[in-house]
Amino acid sequence: MYHIPVLIAGGGAAGAATALSLGKRGIPCMIVETALQPQMKIGETIPPHITPLLQKLGLMELLQTQAHLPCYGNRFVWGQAMPVDKIFLFYIYREGWHLDRRSFEAQLHSRVTDAGIQYLQGWRFSDCRQDTGKWQITIKNAIGEEQYLHCDFMVDATGKKSRIAKMLGVSRHNTDRLTGVSVCYSGCTNVPQYTYIEAVQQGWWYAAPLSGSRLIVSYMTDADLLSPTMLRPADYLAAAKQTTLLKPLLIDSLISSTTATTVHTAATGYLQERYGHNWLAVGDAAFAYDPVSSYGISSALECGYYAGHAIADTLAGKKDALPAYDWLISQAFSAYKEMHRHQYQLEKRWQQEVFWKRRIS
Repeated sequence: MYHIPVLIAGGGAAGAATALSLGKRGIPCMIVETALQPQMKIGETIPPHITPLLQKLGLMELLQTQAHLPCYGNRFVWGQAMPVDKIFLFYIYREGWHLDRRSFEAQLHSRVTDAGIQYLQGWRFSDCRQDTGKWQITIKNAIGEEQYLHCDFMVDATGKKSRIAKMLGVSRHNTDRLTGVSVCYSGCTNVPQYTYIEAVQQGWWYAAPLSGSRLIVSYMTDADLLSPTMLRPADYLAAAKQTTLLKPLLIDSLISSTTATTVHTAATGYLQERYGHNWLAVGDAAFAYDPVSSYGISSALECGYYAGHAIADTLAGKKDALPAYDWLISQAFSAYKEMHRHQYQLEKRWQQEVFWKRRIS
């Protein structure tokens, strides 16, 4: 049975950041990732304030490639009918980034393997149990082959599914049913490099330019409020063109009304327990954030950075390392909840509509 000090389930941003943080502490680890290749994910904007963390992780140069675009601010219609700009030029760090998520995760994969960290793709955890304080792990691939691994510490970086924590009997709670319907349009030229957010009667719209003249567009609402018409590409495009901000971005004749929609959960959620004896959860597996906060990728990287240090300290015999890690990420989630409540309270035009009442009550 192969032994590795730390085994990480999930090779996304949180898992990769954890591995890189462990590597800087000299702790060998392995990532076990289900997908054979990085998957297409909804684009995301990294805000300027995450720059110092990217520098600590040695990831800043990954963003300075043609795969990603600088983001110069937010343009929003929220709380009033007139658009408002929030320009990053006046911040300490003057630009954020529009990520191509597939490219970014491929870059993270390369950075992890270049650091000498083992990365096993096409395998998933099928069983985990402790024996005399050590973890006995069974992993399985798509054709049913199994491998058996042995580790001192286990990390759940499986995203909102929290697969490892659930294997251990830990429950997960979602505070809402926010759902996104997204389309990535091609042929969108000359789109100003902002993040676009617009509140509407039963939710809100998001848009951001991506490299290659693409535009990611998402409509966010609660699952039970989502009209079936919004799953039909032509109706979706027509609805997007009814908005103030997105209409001028979608006038290009090359934009197709048949581009398929994808549906994904965007609910705020958390594990009831984020750590236990020689295991912890990181990123969305621990706490998941409403996309309106732009916390997602930032939280995953930050959480992974501190998780790596907490694991290294735990393996060195420091018993307060995991409680301190949990306190840190729980404090961040508490601050997010206040911000989240305040953000939705700013929109007063539809206070009596179901979507908004659920968030301001």
